[in-house]
Amino acid sequence: MSKEEKKAKKLQKKEAKQAKKDVKLQKAAEKANAKAEKKHEKAYSKFVKDTEKKNAKLQAKAAKEGKAFVPVAIPPIGEFQTKGEIKAEKSLQKAYAKYVKKLEKKNAKAEKKCAKKGKPFVPVAIPTYEEFAAAGSDNGSNTKRIILMIILLFLIWFLIYFAYMYYTYDYVPSHEETTISEDSGEPAVYDPYSNPHEITTTPSYSVADAKLYLRQTLKDNWNKMGLGSDPSNSISYNGTTQVINGSDCYMFTAGGRTYAVSTKLSACYYCHDGQYDPLTFNDTDILFGD
Repeated sequence: MSKEEKKAKKLQKKEAKQAKKDVKLQKAAEKANAKAEKKHEKAYSKFVKDTEKKNAKLQAKAAKEGKAFVPVAIPPIGEFQTKGEIKAEKSLQKAYAKYVKKLEKKNAKAEKKCAKKGKPFVPVAIPTYEEFAAAGSDNGSNTKRIILMIILLFLIWFLIYFAYMYYTYDYVPSHEETTISEDSGEPAVYDPYSNPHEITTTPSYSVADAKLYLRQTLKDNWNKMGLGSDPSNSISYNGTTQVINGSDCYMFTAGGRTYAVSTKLSACYYCHDGQYDPLTFNDTDILFGD
């Protein structure tokens, strides 16, 4: 087979492949058009029904008021478009123009390359607007089906995995080891374990202890806080606890101000300008002892 015959055969194959693709696009376009027409007819029927109902109300109102009745016009089904259809058509036209520009650029580049190498040029066929619209809607639905199929496969795989783990898991209960006494042959008995160390963590103190702590602190700081008198004898517990600076605190009021004392008696705060400022008391003139 000569070189020219091989080129001709290769060109014939490309043309046959393109012809099959065109047939497929045509079928997809027909299917999409049928679906779109059905949807369009349904939307038009609803529009006609609603408009006729609206015209009937307007006519009755006009007759009652003695005015001329001007009905809302109902266009033919071929001229009717829903808002969604208008928006979709504009978007599709923009996408089609971009796609055509891309194919034309690709064909020009391929034609220049074939002319340089002396090979026959077979351009990529540019579909019509209707074919492009049909292919686009078909590809979108196929993409959704593929995504749903992948999710379904993952769910099935997880279901099989957890079912397998559930039925194959062998539960072995833990048991205590028993030591046998060598002399009697009976289980040995040991004294239960006890921890000789004392607990050294800081305990939580009562509200009464926290109140004494606050009383001492107010006695030592009332004049520094700018108060006119010592409010330590008028302390009242609010009945609530709040987290202040990372620690649980009892909430008190005294002299019209709000105070917080840590349940561990590690800190004391007073509410000032929306913030809780720390307070300390002196080591002298202690009001209460151990």
